[in-house]
Amino acid sequence: AQRPSLKVVGVEPSNSAIGEQNIANPLARRWLCEDIGRAYAPRALSAGSVDMWIQVSDNVAYSMARRLIQGGIFAGPSAGASVAAARMYAMSASLQQGQRVVVIIGDTARNYGDTLLSDDWMLAHDLLDSRMLDELQRKQHDQYRAASIEDLQLPAAVTVSEQDSMGVAISLMAENDFSQVPVTGSGRRLIGYLTLSAAQTLIDNGTATRSMPVKQFMLRFAGRATRAPGTDSRLSGAAAIASTTSARKQYWLITPETPLSELARFFETHSVAFVTDASRKFCLGIATKQDLITFLARRHTLKY
Repeated sequence: AQRPSLKVVGVEPSNSAIGEQNIANPLARRWLCEDIGRAYAPRALSAGSVDMWIQVSDNVAYSMARRLIQGGIFAGPSAGASVAAARMYAMSASLQQGQRVVVIIGDTARNYGDTLLSDDWMLAHDLLDSRMLDELQRKQHDQYRAASIEDLQLPAAVTVSEQDSMGVAISLMAENDFSQVPVTGSGRRLIGYLTLSAAQTLIDNGTATRSMPVKQFMLRFAGRATRAPGTDSRLSGAAAIASTTSARKQYWLITPETPLSELARFFETHSVAFVTDASRKFCLGIATKQDLITFLARRHTLKY
């Protein structure tokens, strides 16, 4: 080698098997950081050319890429992984005065418009570090400027009774292009919901029939209304939709007065919210991420 003192450090995602030198990794799983990492070490690899390997998690790689972009370097996730690995090496190695760490940045953020450059995607995959998450939350708060769910101008909610048949619920969702429908009990009080995909699956596999009542297959909200972190106790939480193996769901209350900034935080982990009155007696509307996007687009148009 022209520089015997040169140390070459390879970078790969967590659970990649390249650094294991041709030993298959039974724990290898899919990672989000593209263009680096393999479930096995390729035969073309000259293992002796790399002195050590550093594995970097998706969270660290994507967060570092975002930091590089903020600093003026339009780098992609694998570049973020390389820079993060360089920092790890520099902190762990006993570098002498005059020694340098050189990082090869091998990709650009240009092709990651729907992933790395998307706040929603980064939030959905939990790839923002705490500082960036705080910055995004402040940005969202500024975007909505004290607006509440009432400003979304949601149409009145369409519901089914727990006594209605599965056939009625499925037809209602299909006719209105709904993916889910709120279910009400006695006094039209909101008690849960039914999704179109689950209802159709139950019918198809013979578990349910179209004549059977919704109450036998709906997902019910359970427990007392829970206050979301950082919200006023009078405006707390939201009605959550998320995949579950249980037939009962935690219920968080959302009212027309709930700030949109809090609703945006809720949508970081959920896809839809049922809006009720403060006593949770009536379902007043259904809010989705698309409603927030439409609101911001409308506000932007009025501004300019």
